[in-house]
Amino acid sequence: MSRFRILRIDHYDPVIVGRKNRLIYAIYGVIPFLVIMAFNMGQFLGIDFLTRLFISIPFFALAYFLLLKKVRSNIDNLKTIGELEITQSCLKKWIGDSLTEYKFQLIKELKLIRHIPATRVRESKSGYFSYILKIIFHDSSNESIVVSDRSVDHNQKISIVDTIKTFKKIVPFDVNIEL
Repeated sequence: MSRFRILRIDHYDPVIVGRKNRLIYAIYGVIPFLVIMAFNMGQFLGIDFLTRLFISIPFFALAYFLLLKKVRSNIDNLKTIGELEITQSCLKKWIGDSLTEYKFQLIKELKLIRHIPATRVRESKSGYFSYILKIIFHDSSNESIVVSDRSVDHNQKISIVDTIKTFKKIVPFDVNIEL
């Protein structure tokens, strides 16, 4: 079906990194509202228009730029360490020279969890740069893999969310997409 890049996170818990980036991205989205509120508060306090403009716009533009730079630097720090291929019979994971196959008979559940939001339109089709794919086996063990949103083999036109939605229809185990 499709191949996706496996990404390395330089942190012991990738979920924390994703949560922190989503929080920064939410603050990034609230900044225009704060600019309007500060501008209106200045009018309420009797400050003239040019003073409000020279105080509020540069301050919030700097905050906007710094938050955007922080989110983008987190995305740039992700390194590709392998590939995950989703086929109709198994999942294949390549990391370096090693190949691991996960047969469907061994898998109990598959979860796709959003991870780091995308900051550019070309980075993602679904709005997120990376996802965590959690594979839960019948013997109660599990494996979590951070994968990119866009496929490697289809000129990056297929997202992992679309692939997992299609995958959900053909596999004998539970597939959950947490969006």
